Amino acid sequence: MQIKYMDWRSDQEVEEERLALTYHHNSNLYPQFDVLTRSRMKMLKRLFSQMNQTVTPAKRYYASPRYSMKKLDRKEHPFIANLANRLDELQENVKPYKDFESLRELGAAHSLDSPDIYLLSKNRISQELELFYCSPAEGYIEFVKGPIDPNWHEAAFDPGMGVQEGDGAVFITANLHRSMKLFGERGYRLSLLEGGRLTERLLQCTKESGSKVSPLMTFYDKAVHELLGIDGYYEVVLSVLTFREEELICTNINL
Repeated sequence: MQIKYMDWRSDQEVEEERLALTYHHNSNLYPQFDVLTRSRMKMLKRLFSQMNQTVTPAKRYYASPRYSMKKLDRKEHPFIANLANRLDELQENVKPYKDFESLRELGAAHSLDSPDIYLLSKNRISQELELFYCSPAEGYIEFVKGPIDPNWHEAAFDPGMGVQEGDGAVFITANLHRSMKLFGERGYRLSLLEGGRLTERLLQCTKESGSKVSPLMTFYDKAVHELLGIDGYYEVVLSVLTFREEELICTNINL
């Protein structure tokens, strides 16, 4: 006796299954995802047009003054002031990925998913470690908090990493969760790639000084997240550059 199988699923469900066999979920070739992305971009564009103003980045320390990357006080923080100034110059010549150009139509929306930087540096006047937040895409720096415990490295790094008391650091972070929600796996991939590119640019900024600036990828996530005030889920640390400011000051070389 021949038994016939009756498929009770709707035509839409059958079509979705057929597409799933060809395109993996969140693929940039996945038709429904592509339609969803375009619709979302159009919606955001209309929203920003109605607001008639530049979109505000997710990070904003309202009680803190905002500085241009070229106008941070060099007397208090000479290293990060030179670093930010040099990085701002390099950012002007950075070419984005060709397939990400369409996001520029949304004005400053592309900055929402660009890597961010946290800078831990010793104030040369107060001799206290202070933490700053920097948005390279928007070109500004904000004070976050201070003073920071000079022994912060003990909880953040393994002793074998060579980080010492009073050392400063540059943390490159990205909001992987938001990028994934907005652009699928392309957004996730972009965040990782841009984080690597930004790390290389920061190393390039410090190369001329001949100082000991060490890139690290091994650290204790929980301690670093608590130091920066990020949750470690939506925003994560991709890489770290540590430096010894005493050596940097002694070289007396501008970056």
